[in-house]
Amino acid sequence: MSTYRRIGAVELTVRILKMLAEQKTPVSGKEVSRSLDESHGTIMCHLATLEDAGFVRKVGEHYELGMELALFWARKKSQIGSTIASMTDELKQLED
Repeated sequence: MSTYRRIGAVELTVRILKMLAEQKTPVSGKEVSRSLDESHGTIMCHLATLEDAGFVRKVGEHYELGMELALFWARKKSQIGSTIASMTDELKQLED
């Protein structure tokens, strides 16, 4: 089994998203930077990219999670629902 290296930029992106998910209100880039002990410039580059993708939403000069993440969850929930329905049908066929 091979071991793959981890990509630091992706790990930082995950940390940013998790940090924003824990906030009750939008936070500034400086607050994200301080919280994660990362440079302000690096955080702002990540936030700009995440905003372009819809994963983060800018509110004034602050940031919060964007709706694109909710769409991921909705798609996953739909997939799980389809799997449950399919398995339920198979179980009913086995009972007959």
